[in-house]
Amino acid sequence: MAATMALPLAAGRSTAAAPGRGKGNLMFVVGTHHYHPEQSMPPLAKELERLGFHTQVILPPGDPEENHTGNGLPGLEALDHADAAVFFLRFLTLNDEQLGHLERYLKSGKPLVGLRTSTHAFRYPASHPRAAWNDDFGRNVLGTHWLTHMRSVTECRRLEQAKNHPILTGIDEKPFQSPGQLYITDLQPGCVPLVVGSGEMPREQILSHQFGTRIVARTETDILAWTWQNHYGARVFATTLGHPQDFAVPQIMRIVVNGIHWAAGVEVPAASSEIKTFDLPLNP
Repeated sequence: MAATMALPLAAGRSTAAAPGRGKGNLMFVVGTHHYHPEQSMPPLAKELERLGFHTQVILPPGDPEENHTGNGLPGLEALDHADAAVFFLRFLTLNDEQLGHLERYLKSGKPLVGLRTSTHAFRYPASHPRAAWNDDFGRNVLGTHWLTHMRSVTECRRLEQAKNHPILTGIDEKPFQSPGQLYITDLQPGCVPLVVGSGEMPREQILSHQFGTRIVARTETDILAWTWQNHYGARVFATTLGHPQDFAVPQIMRIVVNGIHWAAGVEVPAASSEIKTFDLPLNP
C-alpha cells in the first residue's frame, strides 16, 4: 500500500486531507528539526499508511523553532480534517492564526500523540501574552512539562503491571535500549505509565524551576511512555522516545505504532503482525 502523505511544498502549506479510509485521517505535525523528525516522521507516516490510516505530514520548509524562518508553522489548518494527530514539536512561537488552528484541534478533544520534545513545544518570551503555553502544552495536553534529560543511552523495559495494556501488545519482559537520553518527567494525576527507562549523568544535579526544586541523581529511572485523558478530554498517548535511531529498535517502533492506534481508538496490530522499522540515514 503506497503512502499518500501530503508533504508541503516550498510555501510550507499542507493540502486538506481526503476523506479517511479504514482507520481514519492521521495528521503528523513536525514543528522542529531537533532529533530530526523532519526525516523520521515521513517514514513513520508511511508505515501507518500501510497499516490502514490515511496519513498527512505537515512539514514546513526550514526549522520552525522560535520562528527562525519567519513563517512559523504553516499548514495547521489541515488539522480541521484530522481524526487523530501526532505532534513532534519544540520551542515554537506561533502567531495568533497558526496557534488558533492548533488550539481549536486541542479543544475539540480529538485524540493526540506527543513525541519526545513535544513536552516543551513552545518558547514564547516571558512577557508574551501566550507565554503560558510554554509549560501548559506539556502539562495540560500531554501530561508533563519538560525538566531535564540524562546523558547516556536509555535502558528500557515495560512495566509489569501494565503488561496487558493494548499498547504493549507484542512487547515482552526483555529489556531494550534507546540510543536517546532519558527525559525526567513530572506526570499529572491520572497518567497511566507503561514503559520506564534508566539513564545516567556524570554528577548529581540540583534542578530548580517554577514548579519546585529536586535532585537529579547520577542514575535515574523514570517513566518514558504513558497514556492520559487530558484537560480537554482527549485520549492521549505520549512518550519521550523519538530519538532518530529509536525507529530502528523493534520494541520502540511497535510501542509508537501501537500507541498511535490506541489513541485513535482503533485496534492495535496483533503481536504476530509485522511492524516495519527503519534506519534513518541522517542528512547533515
